[in-house]
Amino acid sequence: MAASPGALAHGGGLDDRGCHNESATGEYHCHRGPLDGQIFPSKGAATAALEGENSGTSAPGSARSEYNRDAYGDWADLDGDCQDTRDEVLLAQGEDVELGPRGCEVVSGRWEGPYTGGTFRDPSNLHIDHVVPLKEAHVSGAAAWPEEKKRQFANDPDNLLAVEAGANMSKGSRGPAEWMPDTGECVYLARWIEVKEEWELDMDRQERRFIKAADCR
Repeated sequence: MAASPGALAHGGGLDDRGCHNESATGEYHCHRGPLDGQIFPSKGAATAALEGENSGTSAPGSARSEYNRDAYGDWADLDGDCQDTRDEVLLAQGEDVELGPRGCEVVSGRWEGPYTGGTFRDPSNLHIDHVVPLKEAHVSGAAAWPEEKKRQFANDPDNLLAVEAGANMSKGSRGPAEWMPDTGECVYLARWIEVKEEWELDMDRQERRFIKAADCR
């Protein structure tokens, strides 16, 4: 998938709130409904403002808008097979993977690190990275989600990669404009765009400028 400027545009008709994204600036303009006449830096900001209005609190200072990692939960066993999301990702993205005696925990295998190009055989050397970090998702619109949706996002395999622990710690919660992998840059950007679009998360101007400038066409 090419990280083209067209992938970042979200213009068009009004949504169910009577608003739309201005593709040139990334701003969220409202022409009907409860936010009529207001302009926000993103759809997520409009959502937070609306949630704050409905709850009788000021969204920017409310607990709802503050990032809390615990609200996104731990790795879950979504299909009840005793393998949590971490082990499911290791199984899906590795080769010659072996499980422990109970058939639940991944104990060995072979993985190619998508951020460094290194080869790993001990799963303890790997972290499961959220391509779009949870904190980044939170400030891009997820702050207004119910906790169940936050937990679903945190366990979404489309947003998860088994990567070298050091690379994951280096990345932290930073986006592409602040951090990029050593290898597979265009694949990484394409995944970033796909996840943000799938979950209807906003992109700020810095993201848009960086991705537009990337040589990934």
